[in-house]
Amino acid sequence: MIERVLKLLSDATARISLHYFQLPVAGKEDPVYRERVYCYELYHQLRTSLEGERALAGYMLSGEIDKGGHPIIRRCAPDFVFHVPGGMDNLVVVEVKPVNASPEGIQKDVKTLRDFISEPIGYKFAVELVYGDDEAMFRRFQTVFEEARLEHFQLLWHREPGCTCK
Repeated sequence: MIERVLKLLSDATARISLHYFQLPVAGKEDPVYRERVYCYELYHQLRTSLEGERALAGYMLSGEIDKGGHPIIRRCAPDFVFHVPGGMDNLVVVEVKPVNASPEGIQKDVKTLRDFISEPIGYKFAVELVYGDDEAMFRRFQTVFEEARLEHFQLLWHREPGCTCK
């Protein structure tokens, strides 16, 4: 099932167009990365792909569920989770960051993903999805996540619109 989720993520990223990847801003020459804009479009593409997906029947895609007040999970809101709501049948947790994310933002994602794949939460797999085309900046993510030594984890890079993440 995890392989199916990774394939859905890959296919969904290929359908994200330029204006969701980097947002044009009035009065600025260059567009900017806006994680929320990217995530909303990724959510739409994933939901469209999930309709009729038999391999993941029973699992639901949820975006930015605020876990405040949850009896087990600390207050946080991962970008996406594939889970069965109302129980602890948790499949995949996904965090998303633009390639130019701050070091603090990257560390926050490491902590969130570590928490979600650890007991008692017990997601089976974690993904950090980085979008944007800057190889030097992407290497920062590689270094941080290599040092974190997360188990059951994959770092994906969505380098440019119209291409799949790898």
